[in-house]
Amino acid sequence: MDFIRFKEINDQKLNYGELENPSIISTYKNSGCGDDYKIFLKIDSENKITEASYTTTGCGFSVAALSMTIDLIKNKTIDEAKKFTAKDVDKLFAFPERRKSYPETAISALHKALDEFASGIPA
Repeated sequence: MDFIRFKEINDQKLNYGELENPSIISTYKNSGCGDDYKIFLKIDSENKITEASYTTTGCGFSVAALSMTIDLIKNKTIDEAKKFTAKDVDKLFAFPERRKSYPETAISALHKALDEFASGIPA
């Protein structure tokens, strides 16, 4: 694990914060540790994710996983974003073995947000 990168992501709060006028705001509860996530997405008429961010009550591993997930999906279409997996997130950061669940929950939260958008749930 790259501890310098981990500290940088957490100190800078990379991709952290609420978006104004998002297309969807989705909430997710990490059942493993109790962290709350919110995913904010702006999606254009061509189903491209033009802006994305998150908030969390979680620890540094939640912040890192969500930050990397958001990095992956920016400027991607919904279909492209749905193809990302926890392994894609882990490749960007190399989470320690006992923290591999964090990329999985970040991807689950993303997929929930994308499904909610597709279902027409308002922001």
